[in-house]
Amino acid sequence: MGILIDENTCHGCTKLPEARCVTACPGDLIGIRSESGKAFMRVQPDCWDCYACVKMCPVSAIEVILPYPLAGREAHLMPKMKRESIRWTLTGPDGNAEQFDSPTRVPEELLTD
Repeated sequence: MGILIDENTCHGCTKLPEARCVTACPGDLIGIRSESGKAFMRVQPDCWDCYACVKMCPVSAIEVILPYPLAGREAHLMPKMKRESIRWTLTGPDGNAEQFDSPTRVPEELLTD
């Protein structure tokens, strides 16, 4: 599977010493481009599919790449941090969206509700 980083949305967490996604990645696979200050995936095939970076991004600039046999073409999976859970929204190729929540513990500064 892997991730996709939207460089138009990413702001590189410029107010922090290190971007949240860079800090969260256990494989040290995400870097920050020196010219733009935006996050990028260094080696996509090495991604562990833990999605720690997806969950930590404060602007939802990182999404899960779903394999075609699982979700069909043009499907997207995006998280939104809540106080006690992560709300995942799966949007299928037809545009229909389905949401599901998974419990979690989230640092206060990442909460959106």
